[in-house]
Amino acid sequence: MNIVVIKQAQRELRGIPPAVMMNIAVLFEELGAGELLGLPISRPLPSIGKGLHELRLSGAGGEYRVFYVIRSGDAIYVIHAANKKKQGIDRRTSDLLKLRMRSMGL
Repeated sequence: MNIVVIKQAQRELRGIPPAVMMNIAVLFEELGAGELLGLPISRPLPSIGKGLHELRLSGAGGEYRVFYVIRSGDAIYVIHAANKKKQGIDRRTSDLLKLRMRSMGL
């Protein structure tokens, strides 16, 4: 399965430390090979969007979140990455995720 990182997410990923980026790359390789990730590393977010998931990672600079959409038989789309600052997903992030999914037709 292909991994597609949208331009906005590419910019957001640049701010993540190299060690955390290596972990992200390994996890996306596993997803691309068809493996399913579960808690505590990944969790589905169906209340925000169909097929939306969140990778949850820790590193030297804090907690990081990478949001992606799995489309069966198509690809995995990385749509947002951020340094986690709050316990839950705030409304602004939720709205951003919905907007990016809509703009991609997901």
